[in-house]
Amino acid sequence: MRTPTDSVIAISGGASGIGLATARLLAEEGNRIAVLDLDGGKSEAAAASLPGEGHLGVATDVTSTESVTAAFDAIRARHGRLDGIVAAAGIVDPSPSATVTDQSLQRLIDIHLMGAIRMARGAYPLLSESGGGSIVCLSSMGARLGVAERLGYNVAKTGVEGMVRTLAVEWVPAGIRVNAVAPAWVKTPAIAGLIDSGFLDPEPVESRTPLGRFADPEEIGQVIAFLLSPASSYVTGQSVTVDGGMTIHFPLPKAERQPA
Repeated sequence: MRTPTDSVIAISGGASGIGLATARLLAEEGNRIAVLDLDGGKSEAAAASLPGEGHLGVATDVTSTESVTAAFDAIRARHGRLDGIVAAAGIVDPSPSATVTDQSLQRLIDIHLMGAIRMARGAYPLLSESGGGSIVCLSSMGARLGVAERLGYNVAKTGVEGMVRTLAVEWVPAGIRVNAVAPAWVKTPAIAGLIDSGFLDPEPVESRTPLGRFADPEEIGQVIAFLLSPASSYVTGQSVTVDGGMTIHFPLPKAERQPA
């Protein structure tokens, strides 16, 4: 990458949640952001809301190679270079594993895993021509924990981490670093809405997490920004867990009385 303040960064899923929070952080540092999202209107609105100039909103379907290629063509036409990408597009579709449909499984894998592959593959020519850069993909605690009724999601995120390791080794000659960020529970607007509506009880999550709370999207964005920056120049092929300690916590049952 060039410097933390003059790079061109493309973010899929950039119109909401972690993607948008990351876009704002990077824009505040002076970077030019290409917001890629399925809804073109939301992509353009998100890009227009960012501080600074030179931002771009592009309707992008990460399940379509043609759509992803067109998005990078638009970035080439606007900026002529690319310094980093964030593959953050994703959905959640809970379903019991014994009855989950092929359609649901395929959709989750196509968006999370194949979407990340399409983003990385589509960015490769521009990143190479620009002298290298950094790719950051969104993984999840689901890649290393058994999370019930998330079969397709967990399998896809596990695949993302395998992809990261493969590309990190293969694309070193092009000067491209590849890493992942694996959050646990993040209070995105969607999650906040589930809590407010009573659909999701936050207490079990908070009690299971040593830091005792959900992450803010900006906290995940800060780690992504680090992995995009020259400050992480010796980091590649890694999946950085950002979970408030959840995945290393083994909660013991409370004793009925204190030991003598």
